[in-house]
Amino acid sequence: MDPRVRRFAIFAAVTALVVTSSLVPMSTTADRASTVDMVPLPSGTDKLLHGVGYAAVAYTLRRTLPARFRRDGNDLRPDGTDPSIVALVGVAATATAIGAGVEVVQGAVPGRDPSTLDAVANAVGAAVGVVVWWWRETYRSRRGT
Repeated sequence: MDPRVRRFAIFAAVTALVVTSSLVPMSTTADRASTVDMVPLPSGTDKLLHGVGYAAVAYTLRRTLPARFRRDGNDLRPDGTDPSIVALVGVAATATAIGAGVEVVQGAVPGRDPSTLDAVANAVGAAVGVVVWWWRETYRSRRGT
């Protein structure tokens, strides 16, 4: 399989997992026989899961971009911008937009409510994902691999 196709397939699978996990209807009644019984999570775990999910979305989205957007230190544009930084900002914005869209759609899903704090956790996770990518590329370019 072509590496570009494989990277896109991984991004699509991760995004589908995160989005569908966020849109599974939750029981709104005392009758829980129609839904899977879930283990109660400690307070704050929900936001951590949002952050991790959208970090994965952003990281895998970044991997789908062409090699010309990777850091090599010699590819500044005439206006002085680094295409890898521009790409990272675009990736963070895209992953954040996906998360915001999911939060809006949750308003129509039974047992789900849109949450501004969830959207913030999604955005923070997206930022973490691009920072991890940037760190990885910087580390690899210094090692020469």
